[in-house]
Amino acid sequence: MFQKLNTPIWPNRALSLTPPLSLLLAAASVIIGIFLYVKGYTYEGATCIYMLSTVLFCWPYYSARYTGYMTWLVSVSFVPLGIWLQNKGVENGAWYYRPHDDYVIWITKAGEGWWGMTRHGWLGNDMPVMEYLFYPIFCFFQITLYSLFSHLLPDRWFEQTNRALKWTFPFFFILVFGVFVSLYFTCQRPPNTDYFYCLTGGAYVFAAVTYVASKSYRHYTATPAFWIWLVGMGMMFLPVWEMYHCGVNRDWVYDPKHNFPFLYSFRGAGFPVGQPFSYITTALTFKALMMFLILKFGHIVVRNRRLLPFVPRHPPHS
Repeated sequence: MFQKLNTPIWPNRALSLTPPLSLLLAAASVIIGIFLYVKGYTYEGATCIYMLSTVLFCWPYYSARYTGYMTWLVSVSFVPLGIWLQNKGVENGAWYYRPHDDYVIWITKAGEGWWGMTRHGWLGNDMPVMEYLFYPIFCFFQITLYSLFSHLLPDRWFEQTNRALKWTFPFFFILVFGVFVSLYFTCQRPPNTDYFYCLTGGAYVFAAVTYVASKSYRHYTATPAFWIWLVGMGMMFLPVWEMYHCGVNRDWVYDPKHNFPFLYSFRGAGFPVGQPFSYITTALTFKALMMFLILKFGHIVVRNRRLLPFVPRHPPHS
């Protein structure tokens, strides 16, 4: 029975790795998400509906390419830092959350909860549990969805270097990063450290170093696949995602007194002018991180090199 659930339904079609099990798990996530959303738990519900269900659906395409070591290394590289920066942002009043009753579980302050031990072990902030679950899910959402994206590209043309795109990335990167840095000097700065601005800047630096150090990454940035992913994820999906959570659900709301000026407001909420730059680098950084890990650890993190775009089909000679 379990073998049948893990046997691909359409072996010779576009979704050639999709088994019934991934469909069932994705559907269960959507059903649970709708239930939570109707009950008023919009953050948990929305995450189950579109983010966790996507991870469950895309997992076969990711696991066919990478080993568990890749999953572990990407998570360790991103999740603890992301949670720490999230806590620091809350500590400095950059944003606030919905009331306690609007979340399934809330991490309370010291002395309120099981054994008086529910204070967060790092900073002690008053945080919903969903924030600690979000970063691993967001990380997996990026890397698994990219695996499905690379699988669904209709032919190898998307992975071939396009001469017209050879210098597009350096020009684009210098322009975007230059504008991002200029915000620090041209906009009114928040009274406390903007930790997300720092995280975004560090991610740009990481992507730039990977571009210089990795021939494969330079090849990737000169392909149509790169720009489809960058525009689709970094410029279309993630800004709408932020507006949805911030303006529609109001799962969190930025405080204009503790951030850079808002780019725009929607239903009484908005996000800082520097925030769209983080969406762009999100679309860059996870691929750069995975490329870096492939180059450093090779077969340890790669399950099937033939399924990986933008890296040598055969490991380099030692």
